[in-house]
Order: sequence, then structure tokens, then C-alpha cells
Amino acid sequence: MGKFKENKNKVYQTIRDFLIRERIRDIPVAVALSGGADSVCLLMGLLHWRDMFHVELSALHVQHNLRGAESFRDEQFCRDLCKTMEIPLQVVSVNVRDYQKSSGISSLETAARKCRYDAFEAHRPENGLIATAHTASDNLETILFRLARGTGLKGLCGIPPRRDYYIRPLLEITRSEIELFLEQQNQDYVTDSSNLQEDYTRNFIRHRIVPLLKRITGSPEKSGIMLTDLLRQEEDFLEISAHQAYQACFQPADNSLRGLKTLHPALQRCCIKIYLEHCKIRADYQNIILVQNLLQNGGHAELVRGLVTARVSQGILCLEEKKPSSGIPEQNFRIFKIPENFNQIKDLINYQIFENSVLSVEFIRKDRNPEKFTWIVKKFPDAVLDYDKISAISAQGREIILHGRKPGLYLRLPGREHRIRIQKWLQTLPVSERTRIHYLSDESGHLLWVERLGSDPSVSITDHTRHILFLDVHNPDTEST
Repeated sequence: MGKFKENKNKVYQTIRDFLIRERIRDIPVAVALSGGADSVCLLMGLLHWRDMFHVELSALHVQHNLRGAESFRDEQFCRDLCKTMEIPLQVVSVNVRDYQKSSGISSLETAARKCRYDAFEAHRPENGLIATAHTASDNLETILFRLARGTGLKGLCGIPPRRDYYIRPLLEITRSEIELFLEQQNQDYVTDSSNLQEDYTRNFIRHRIVPLLKRITGSPEKSGIMLTDLLRQEEDFLEISAHQAYQACFQPADNSLRGLKTLHPALQRCCIKIYLEHCKIRADYQNIILVQNLLQNGGHAELVRGLVTARVSQGILCLEEKKPSSGIPEQNFRIFKIPENFNQIKDLINYQIFENSVLSVEFIRKDRNPEKFTWIVKKFPDAVLDYDKISAISAQGREIILHGRKPGLYLRLPGREHRIRIQKWLQTLPVSERTRIHYLSDESGHLLWVERLGSDPSVSITDHTRHILFLDVHNPDTEST
């Protein structure tokens, strides 16, 4: 009985300490409720402290429609639980398989996560928070997963206790402690059968790797929490130091970095990452190390094939945009940057590759602005792209290039059996307009979109599209103020 009581108090105390530490009071909080042990524990813990912290508590269940009757069993369990606890519940149904197919995402697990977080974003309480039930066990599995795939210091920091409006009050509690808590409370929960299958990478880590670690240390989850707490502080210190060093090295007049070679190698890499991101170049490990190696002996190296070269001369690092071998005029191309987090985009992104012509990119969510979404899609069908599809291309490490006319271009439109030869299509336009058409291609040269014509099926919208890019070409000098 003593063990049960101690564990019960630990769960409640951990949640209370989290609410105090993160100053969560007088605010709406929606619990992401799957019906599993972790989320049920979180709901009970927040309910316990709801009145003391004046939290407006609700729950949100995402129906993924992946496991047949079992999925509906989970949904009904959540409905019954919230009814018993008198907690408002929203149930959001998503079709993960359709979304996976339309978005081109290869992993069902990744597609499900994307759908889930999109639902969280769309149904978050106004000015409120989403509480997810990540645990110390999840944190350890995340560290091991990233370690196996390859990561840096930031990746080893694990799952953050708070990110934007997501909070994780159970991050210091293990899965076994949660199950013991629910047993003590005589509280049922449901088990997702897919969590027992080892064909998912995380499940393999959970069922095969973690038990081996427990032979070495009784609680690798606790070791993981201590590690991430320390690394988070050190990563924060390094980030502050790196931005200070970057400001000292950056020369805005010619967009270069000077003095990098005198810095510690760790600061060098951080500054290079900031610089590449500033220049809208992919800041992955390969590019960062490629540039860092140039600091030792000078020289140059291509970062974007045929477009962007890094050069170090006399200790000065700069990036050179060059005329690609494909024949794009030097001034008529830009790296087309796709923001990773759709929900944090607030403004238009503007690109200019022609004089007196600007391409404005607007990001529109169907669930937040359905009338505008529908109107844009209907009125400008040739000027919209599926954000999730094109961001998936960018996430795979393939740069997307905005460019002007070049030879040998072909575009396949949705529903068309044969490709359209762009040179032939241009003959239908006035001669004065043929050289001012905007094109989007990936770095391999595959054409994704042509102004006035449309888009390749790999990035075109479908009935399942929920986020769009609206590509508006206009002359800023002729617009009224």
C-alpha cells in the first residue's frame, strides 16, 4: 500500500510542479486524449489540480480511422470517460490513409502524426494550450531513435517540456509508473494493438532495445531525463553564444562571414548553420561540414547543384549564385523556401526574378478560412499548390528552385496522359510575355509548376488538400496604395 500511495503522490506532485514551473494558471487546456494509459493519467492529473490552478479543462480525441472496430472502441471509451468526469470532449475524425496517398508521405506513422497535429492546431482552445501525454519512456525512445538515425546536440535534447502552446506535464514520469497509478485508482484504459507490433521503428526500440538497457541500469528513462535536462541547458548556452559570434562575424555589406576560423569548431558549425539558413540554403550536416572544411584550406564547394557555391578566400566565407548549366539566366532564379511549420506562417513570402514582377506566396488553411480557401481554388486553379506535398519534397532534402525560362522543359498536368512541351505552349502567349513566365522545379530539374498553366500531380491539389500555397504574380508598381 505504501508503494501505491507514494507513486500516486508522485504523479500528482509532478503535474503540480510542472504547472507552477510553467506558470500555467487561468488558461484553457485541452488534453490530447487517445484513451491509452498515458493520456488517461494526464487527464486525471490535470482534473485533480483544475480548480486550484483555475484551468478550463477539456479533451480532444483524434479518430484516425486506421484500426477498424478498435478505433471506434477507443473513441467510445473517451466519450464515456469524459462524460463520467464531466469534461467537455471534441472528437475529430481524419482519414490518414487518404492523406498519406494524396500527400506522398511514405510512412503511415508519419502521416498519422501530421493529421493528428493538424487536428490539434485546428481545435486548440482559443488562447489556450494542448497537453500531450509524453512520458520519460517516450523521451528515451526519442533519444535512441534520433541517435540511430543520426543527430546533433539539439536532437539529443529529446522532447521539450513545452513548445509553443504544447505542454507535456508527464515528461518526468515513466510508463510503468503511470500504469501503477491507474491500477491504484482502479481506472481502466485502452491499449492500441499497433503499439504491440514491432514493424514500427519506435515499437522495436520500446520492446527490444529498452529492455536490454534495463539490464545495465534499472531506470534508463530517468537517465534519459537527466541527460536531456543537462543538454537542453548546454544547447541553450551554445545557441546564445553562437548568435553573439555570428553577429561579430557577419558582414551585411557583402553578405559574408569573417573570422570564423578563429572560433571553436562547435561555434563554427553553429554560425555556418545560421548563415546557411539566413541565405535560404539547406543547413543539414553535409552542407555544414562541407563549408567548415573549406575554412581550413580555402577553396569552394557546390551547395546547390548548378546554382549556389560556398567559397572561402583569405578567411572570408561567402555564397555565390552562379549561372546554372541548364541555361537559366543568372539573375532569374531563387531558392524557393518552404517553411517547415505551416501554422507559424503569418505573412506573405515574396520573390522577384523579373523586373516589375513579384511572385507572392500566400499560405491558406482550409479549416481556418474555408470561404477564402474555396474561392481561391475555384478562381485560380492554376495558381495553387498542395503545401503538404511540396513541403514533403523539401523535407526530403531536395531544393526547390523558382526560375525563368530554359530549354527542354516539360510539364505533366493532372489527368493528362502526355506531357506538355513548354516551348510549344509558349507559342500560344504574346511574344513579350514568353520570357517572363515563372517556373518551379526541384534541383534535379523536374518541373513542378508553370505560371498560367498549372502543376505536376506530385504537388497539385486534390479533394483531400487542407493547406495550399497561392502563387500570385503581380506588378507592384501598378498597384494602388
